[in-house]
Amino acid sequence: MIAQQTAGNSRAPLLAYDGDCSMCIRSIRSLEMLGLLEGIETQPAALVAGDDRELLDSYRRSGEIVLLDAQRQNVLTGAAAFRWLLQRRLPRLLGALLDIAPLFGLMCIGYRFIAAWRRLISPPQTPPDPTFPEPEWVARYRVGGSVVLLALALWLLSSVVGFPSPDPDDSTGLAISGGLLLLVSSALIPMLARTGRKVDTLATLVGAIFVSTILMAILLLTRKIIFPEEFAQLRPTLETSLAMMCGSLLLIRSQHWLDGSAEQSKSSEIRRPLSAASKRGRISVLIFIQIACQVWITFLFGLL
Repeated sequence: MIAQQTAGNSRAPLLAYDGDCSMCIRSIRSLEMLGLLEGIETQPAALVAGDDRELLDSYRRSGEIVLLDAQRQNVLTGAAAFRWLLQRRLPRLLGALLDIAPLFGLMCIGYRFIAAWRRLISPPQTPPDPTFPEPEWVARYRVGGSVVLLALALWLLSSVVGFPSPDPDDSTGLAISGGLLLLVSSALIPMLARTGRKVDTLATLVGAIFVSTILMAILLLTRKIIFPEEFAQLRPTLETSLAMMCGSLLLIRSQHWLDGSAEQSKSSEIRRPLSAASKRGRISVLIFIQIACQVWITFLFGLL
């Protein structure tokens, strides 16, 4: 536990965060508005200098905030730092609840899930800093989150249009086309991704499919409410096209972040010539995969 700052301390506790992450910046501003950062200095990690720089670099990992106490003797990162901030303002009884292992475990899972997906939710305009690689758990959370998001999107769509029940004649074609799509996508993604960015590329693609499927479910639900009698006879061409477009926009927004640093680009050009293609070229291929997956989903549910 970090001790509270006393009157004799010349420095305030320092909270360092990822200044290139727009979601992180908004979160810090929200904490300031709530009064949780009173008496605490906040600064983007890249701007920290002096003795704090060396201490910060020994703890800093991409995706985690770092809290240094006033004496610069104790350091908290990630969910532990966020818990300490909450306990400063919460009543003692409520604050003590955050020390319960199961509750803090859920807090860690929630924090890490958001930290792992923050750059996909709000893609930055610059590639990640290669000096501070992301922890290994980030890739695991992105892979696991991809599976959960796909399952959730398909479940929501099935709750609106019903569980898919294709005709026996169509089942074979859907199975073959789905297998080919999975095979081609699995082969292209490693070839398109920069060095060390396979999971990021996969998660971004899954995020685009998730957004498209969720939006399609919302649009179809709206149509079902407005036109309940004609819903079964209508072909949702407009809804499908709009949903695909929104998913493609997410991929376009992520092109700068997925491009990688200069070192990653040079390494990728040597190992995988296809990844040396322009940002627009690689994103165009990902958009094609996303649209193909979306079309397959619409046929699976009998929407087209």
